[in-house]
Amino acid sequence: MASKNNKEMDLKITKYTFMKIKTVLLIVFALCLSACGGSKSDNNKLSIDTLLAEESADLEISEESIAEIIESIPSPIEIASILEHNGIEFKEEFLNDLDNTQIYTTDMSKALGLGIYSADMGYINIYEKTYLTINYLSAIQRLADDIDIGQFFDFATIKRMASNSSKMDSLIYLTTVNFNNMDTYLRTKKRSNMSILMVTGTWLEGLYIALQNYMVQNNVETMEWIGHQKVIVDQLILGLSAYSNDEYFKNLVTDLNKLKDFYANITITYEYHEPEAMEVDGRLVIVDKSTSKSNITHEQIVEVAGLVKEVRNDLVSNY
Repeated sequence: MASKNNKEMDLKITKYTFMKIKTVLLIVFALCLSACGGSKSDNNKLSIDTLLAEESADLEISEESIAEIIESIPSPIEIASILEHNGIEFKEEFLNDLDNTQIYTTDMSKALGLGIYSADMGYINIYEKTYLTINYLSAIQRLADDIDIGQFFDFATIKRMASNSSKMDSLIYLTTVNFNNMDTYLRTKKRSNMSILMVTGTWLEGLYIALQNYMVQNNVETMEWIGHQKVIVDQLILGLSAYSNDEYFKNLVTDLNKLKDFYANITITYEYHEPEAMEVDGRLVIVDKSTSKSNITHEQIVEVAGLVKEVRNDLVSNY
């Protein structure tokens, strides 16, 4: 990132993790309460596990709830920013192979692949590896056009910016806006199934890159972030389960349930602190000082790294 933005980016990332988790937990609580009909009886309360059980497969999740789930998942730039902020080095070998675009033959696999390559693009852009931008941008364009959302990605402008390192901040902003526009359009057109596949691909690719980098560098902050992904796994499974009558989604949920089983052994604790106001580059910024911590260990990271690699490789080559 450009040096003039370092302090502000630090503040955004510090605030990011706790705010996302609070949002996710509120969504889960609201869904469970809605499913219970608002009853106060312990016998009538449903846990998220009950919501996801096969016997609850006919439970309908509203379009609004699906939208909230999608919006709670970190974007490609957010994930890449966290890695860069934690001092993680760029590793090109962790990117999804560009040749894999040829094996995404259905709309669903293309939406998932679009999310995966979007995560790769976020990673590439944050680390200013402009020599990779055009090829990965072309992969994104091809998949986006195939599912009729290419019109929301300004490919010509992005290509021009990619050749000028001084435009990197603008490039990051534009690619983020374009990704959000595609997501919003899909949900507006009642194609939330495509949208949640996109964010699933983005999140899983980001988690894969984070884990592979951790195996090289053993970064403590990255380990903590990986532990916090427990709540995201639950959210994605809940959202994807709304379409589990489709075999593609059913298989995807089965894969993610492997991660859910792993994260069942991870706990997250929260500590509230009063927010602080501080001046950053002449502007008043409110900083959330609340903290959260997971109990994940190095040994567990090694375990989940192999599991995520297995699931991710299944997604990028077999679906």
